[in-house]
Amino acid sequence: MNYKFITCFFCFEEFEVSLEVDSSFAGNNTEIYDCEICCNPNKLDYEAFDGEISITHVSDGNE
Repeated sequence: MNYKFITCFFCFEEFEVSLEVDSSFAGNNTEIYDCEICCNPNKLDYEAFDGEISITHVSDGNE
């Protein structure tokens, strides 16, 4: 399990998300995480390659 900090799209507070990605997965993925502070949904786009995860974009999860 990978833990990453993201900044909320709505309140700009930082919170931690846990990303469960199989080590054999390579590519792009999108998930929705509710902010731990303001409870608004954040759409998280990320890439996974060779077990490493890079967050590419955080946006409005209400879309």
